[in-house]
Amino acid sequence: MKKVLVAGAALMLAGSMVSAASAGNAGEAPEETTGVSISGDARVTYVGWNDYYRVYPDDGGADGYSDYFESRVGLNFDAVAKGGASVHARLYFDDAGYNDDVIWDGSGDAQWGVSTDYAYFKVPLSDTMTLRAGRIPLNFTTFYSWDIRPTRVQLIYKAGNLKLVPFVGVVDEDSTSIDNWDDNDYMQYGLVPVLKINDAWTVKAFLRYNDDAREWATDETTEIVDGAEVVVPATPRGDHSGFDGTVNLTGSVGNVGLTAEVAYKAADWQGTEDDGIGGYVQAAFKTPAITPVILAGMTQDGFLADRNFGFVMVGGNTSATVVEKVGNSKGDLMFGALVLMHNISDRFSAQGNLLYASYDYEDDSVAAGELDSAIEVSGVLNYAVSESTSFEYKLGYLAPTYNDGAPDELEDAYIGQVLRMNVAF
Repeated sequence: MKKVLVAGAALMLAGSMVSAASAGNAGEAPEETTGVSISGDARVTYVGWNDYYRVYPDDGGADGYSDYFESRVGLNFDAVAKGGASVHARLYFDDAGYNDDVIWDGSGDAQWGVSTDYAYFKVPLSDTMTLRAGRIPLNFTTFYSWDIRPTRVQLIYKAGNLKLVPFVGVVDEDSTSIDNWDDNDYMQYGLVPVLKINDAWTVKAFLRYNDDAREWATDETTEIVDGAEVVVPATPRGDHSGFDGTVNLTGSVGNVGLTAEVAYKAADWQGTEDDGIGGYVQAAFKTPAITPVILAGMTQDGFLADRNFGFVMVGGNTSATVVEKVGNSKGDLMFGALVLMHNISDRFSAQGNLLYASYDYEDDSVAAGELDSAIEVSGVLNYAVSESTSFEYKLGYLAPTYNDGAPDELEDAYIGQVLRMNVAF
């Protein structure tokens, strides 16, 4: 509910600021206007960690409680030109980027700067075609790819219930001396089809080929050994090209919301011996009081979900996260979760999470000392003070177990908390 309030406030206030924060000219048609609008958001966060750092074997245990503050302010700039073309950009007033967690460390101006979150333009080519290019903010699914900023050119086609988005992306345009020998770059080519089957069901896919032609890890160099100049040859990197993609189906039957997704990553691109596969199914039972959500899934052969997929301690991309991603880079994972959501009032909502994850390793020698299982018990509270300001509190408990060979201290429980104030304008 908080997110709805905050998003609504952002749109409302951004619209009310247009006349004061933009300068425009009448277009060729009376209803066409141009100009620049400004909106944004800010946050300040307190983070507390209990036993997050494991200091062994010297001290024989975890390090106790530690905490820090962090904050971020962002401004959105949206400009509209004659004919419907538009430019969109966002700046953060720090130097860590859009996915940052800059700690207040008393260093003053030394840690602050201005960073670009995104910057792109859109040009309507026809009633059904739009061109979009630049550093683009994209959300597909939290399981596969969420909250990223690729540099891409997209052609967006919409007609009826069908949407098609072919794209070309630039990941790395290498300009080293070896680039003269070979096209030592990393490009991506893909297609995103979205089909609205009916009012209740939508299926979408993300299909991509990663053309990673960066065949060399280092250039040829020279070193002085015992007073003599020695040539150090270039280091081959190996082929990392390959396909990846996902298919997501979302819909509802009666009062039950259903989601299913399966994703694939080629072995060469993923950097594993076998191709990686991951997927999950989810059912949300909508009731007047509590909304229970049941979720179950798996990953195989090194597949890792996006870090935004998860909860408070496992995945979820929070400041309290212990296990960064749902998945197992050295084998397989099975997981299941129960989530309970409840709107206490129009302003106050609560969520409780219970997660169990079991890890399996392809190589027994690797499994020694690795994470065997994890149980997370966590909760999230959201309170909207006003249409523009809200408070969010997350508290999590993570109980890990390890395979033989790990220090006993690693199995101490982790406890993390995050208190954040969000303001949208």
